[in-house]
Amino acid sequence: MKFDYYVLNTYYPELDGPGPTLYASWMEQALVAEETGYDTLWLTEHHFRDFGGMLPNPQVLLGALAARTQRIRLGTAVSILPLHHPLRIAEDIAMLDNISGGRIDLGVGRGMPHVEYEIYGADWPTAQDYLEEEVAIIRAGWTQRDFTWQGQHYTYEKPITVLPPVVQQPHPPIWMTANREESHFRWIGRQGLHLMTLPWTLPSYDTSRSLVAAYRDGLREGGHDVDSHQVLAMFPTFVGETEAEARVAEQHWTNWTTLAFGERGTAIFKILTYDKAIEDSRCIFGTPEMCRAHVRRIRDEIGVTHIATVQHFGGMPQEKVLSSMRLFAAEVAAPLRSELPAPV
Repeated sequence: MKFDYYVLNTYYPELDGPGPTLYASWMEQALVAEETGYDTLWLTEHHFRDFGGMLPNPQVLLGALAARTQRIRLGTAVSILPLHHPLRIAEDIAMLDNISGGRIDLGVGRGMPHVEYEIYGADWPTAQDYLEEEVAIIRAGWTQRDFTWQGQHYTYEKPITVLPPVVQQPHPPIWMTANREESHFRWIGRQGLHLMTLPWTLPSYDTSRSLVAAYRDGLREGGHDVDSHQVLAMFPTFVGETEAEARVAEQHWTNWTTLAFGERGTAIFKILTYDKAIEDSRCIFGTPEMCRAHVRRIRDEIGVTHIATVQHFGGMPQEKVLSSMRLFAAEVAAPLRSELPAPV
């Protein structure tokens, strides 16, 4: 099992502070993640709202982090690819791969049909088609010199060479998100991509298990080695020495769900209180012992290889975030790494 740190900010200005304070907090969290042994640091792209919108361009922050870290891998989770030109993303990630010494992962997805699609001039109904072609273009740009392209949405008749050449060969790992549609899970597998998903947002882990199984079926159908491909699941996480100390997360979890979903929330979010999240292992909340039990259940019921933890949410104070990060690394991740081999 691998354990990652994931920045998805649910921004409360009165609690998180102004932009410079928030970015300094993320930088400090990244350095603690490196110091304490998290495997990968993921940054997610959102726009124009307090839910995630303080991080509209992960590549900018990744550039700063690439220069200040040495070991931890760095990735986008995700770049909303239909909002951007694929060759722009290919160039950005290639530069980061060079700056970091080959520690970059590219996670891509289509995001959600919010106002950014209208503002950026993208089309939600065709976003999945664009996404799939754009992934192919990025791969071609990283692996072929002087390539041309004739596709459904893009045509490049004159040869193109993406510079700089990537460090990782044949190219940086590519991940794609899927959450509900089995056909998307299977397509990601057939393409030999790694999978990112959000099991805690679905009605049951039975559903997630069947979707992850479809992804692995797709890997086999595409002739890819199942054991060498990863499944990442993101989970809200907070660890305290005692149950009472862990319960500081309750109000911040309420802040998250209120900001993210408000009155629009699906049924699962309307009932996913702090206690319900613990009861169903929908979030990794509690003491180290409780959190180890959550991870074991998630691994056994879904079959993930990476747990990506969001520990700064809903205006959580920085000292609490860092305490939770350190506890998780030392008393949850460290003992479980050897106990839980990667599932097949």
